Amino acid sequence: MKSVLKLLAGALALSGLAHGQSATQSVTLSAGWNSVWLEVEPVDGGGNPLAPGAVFTNPAIQMAASPKPLAGLAEFFSEDPGSISTFNQDEWQQWKRVDPSGGNDLPVIEGNRAYLIQVAPGTANFTLTLTGKARFFRPTWNPDRYNLVGFGLQGTPTFDQFFGPSGAKHSVSKIFTLNSATGNWQKVTGSASMVSGRAYWVYCSGPSSYMGPVAVGFDGAGTGRLGFGGPSDAVSVGSGVDELELDLEEIVFTNLGTTSVSPELDLISRSDTGLALHVVRPAADSLSYLRGNQVDSSPGAGASASLGETIATQKTATLSIGALRSWPDDAPRTNLYRLSTSATGASFWLPVTAVRSEIQQTSGIVAGTPASEVTGLWVGEVIANSVTSIVEDGAPSRPSSGTAPLRVILHSDAGGQVRLLSSVTLMQTKSADPEVPTERVLVVDPARIPFFEGIKERNGKKVGVRLDSIAYDMPRKLDGESQQNLIYDPKFLLLTNLSTSLQTALAKDPSIRSAADNTLIANSSSAINSAKSTIPTLLPGYLNSSSIRPSKLAEAYRLSIDASGSVGAGQTVTATVNLDPFHRSNPFRHAYHQNLPKGPDVNRTMSFTFAAEQGVADRLTGTFTETIRGLIKSDITLSGSLELRRISSVATLEGAP
Repeated sequence: MKSVLKLLAGALALSGLAHGQSATQSVTLSAGWNSVWLEVEPVDGGGNPLAPGAVFTNPAIQMAASPKPLAGLAEFFSEDPGSISTFNQDEWQQWKRVDPSGGNDLPVIEGNRAYLIQVAPGTANFTLTLTGKARFFRPTWNPDRYNLVGFGLQGTPTFDQFFGPSGAKHSVSKIFTLNSATGNWQKVTGSASMVSGRAYWVYCSGPSSYMGPVAVGFDGAGTGRLGFGGPSDAVSVGSGVDELELDLEEIVFTNLGTTSVSPELDLISRSDTGLALHVVRPAADSLSYLRGNQVDSSPGAGASASLGETIATQKTATLSIGALRSWPDDAPRTNLYRLSTSATGASFWLPVTAVRSEIQQTSGIVAGTPASEVTGLWVGEVIANSVTSIVEDGAPSRPSSGTAPLRVILHSDAGGQVRLLSSVTLMQTKSADPEVPTERVLVVDPARIPFFEGIKERNGKKVGVRLDSIAYDMPRKLDGESQQNLIYDPKFLLLTNLSTSLQTALAKDPSIRSAADNTLIANSSSAINSAKSTIPTLLPGYLNSSSIRPSKLAEAYRLSIDASGSVGAGQTVTATVNLDPFHRSNPFRHAYHQNLPKGPDVNRTMSFTFAAEQGVADRLTGTFTETIRGLIKSDITLSGSLELRRISSVATLEGAP
């Protein structure tokens, strides 16, 4: 698979959209494979993430692939990446423009993520321009493996200059770039220049938090923005006519490099006027503050203003920034800056938000978020990394030797009711008139799929996008309507309160029933309906006592599970999945083994606890815990991390009860 790669770090020209945190990134793509690092997250006019087909509109783009955000044990490569065709496809999400097999599983294009983009042979170089959300980002490294990552850069540092301060954590001898002539990954040389917006395979030896020769930190950095609160946080800075009421926040810089550095801020765009930043320093002879220079106040790239701080090598400096909030209303303001750490270091997007009101306002998800702001389909993964030890007294929870990624699908309706799903198809309503807009729908009942149309083209036909989870299966339907055939099961009839004569009549083969039997059954419809109502109560015990699968047991399974709790910051969602002894997914049942006709009754209780502070809208992080009962005498508990993404705001599930 030969390719040519010429990824130019296009100028990051920005457009100030309404939410003030959007930027435009331009990259040049060439025929063949391109290794791209996207700093921005493409969104539509409403701020919703875009699907690959809406981002890669140029028909020359044939495919895009990206490592799963939460990958498991499997290494992408062993000693070195080798050919681009050798990546472990099971650990990647992919999108193909032509997808006859229906294998596309890359739902949306995310920012701060690496992509391999394949362009049709013979295509002339062209520019891909993406407009989307921008946020402060520091890499999260997977230890002892290769990571496909990129960096925003102010200049063109060499690999030695950029990664040298990391020591043995990120050895330059274990960094690979995509060769433009052969289509293979090859080792970089220390003197070669890095390119902003290009993704490289970088090996991480042990845990690492490296973000470049200059590390940057501040309160709330995990939210992706620097926030200034209400008026109670303001202090007087300066004196006399120069006195200003400023809200203060600190940014910490640690210089790991070999030369001193002077960070700079460049104002790129702003949501509205009224928010200005100033450098603030404590007075030497008192507890007061002195105002330094004003940070760049002219929107547009290329006019960086020094923060007035020089940080010596191997030193840390804390810089105070004051926010002047001079607008009349209580609406929040957001400015988007580009933070440059040094000529040989990384540069970062830095959204700065401020409010005047005592009531905090945020574009993220906070505890107590209204149901309308979390309504829709949430898809993501949990990473199980701890499990109950079954060989130690007390069955303590121990870190697992490896991690297991499990896909999770949750839906929250307009009333806040949460449902756990194992499968859902994204479609839209039909319209015979192009002037009548279609509406997106979420279909969980396969029988309803013909009533809608797909949202992407495949071989000239519109098809839906199906999302599945193999980490769990839906329980069997136990209601009387779904399992009504049990009324004709002689063994089950013994558990009911039906008369002996009616039991005998119902148990007979319909072909040999006498007229008297049919008359008896017809005259006892109320008793039969009453017996049906007991099926949910009697069926679990009946299945546990049966040695073989009852012939009248219907293979009918639920389409969703009602969960308790709510989706949102600081909330917990709990759902229980039951696998009866004859369930299609019971791990101990073997349909063709005479000694394994049934398994134990297995119950899986899954809890998803979301962190109280969520910095990015439409994303939720937190912890996952699952308790499994029935596999062994004691309970087994799994736990790990959780990350979900809202990919649709549709409030209704088509086919759900």
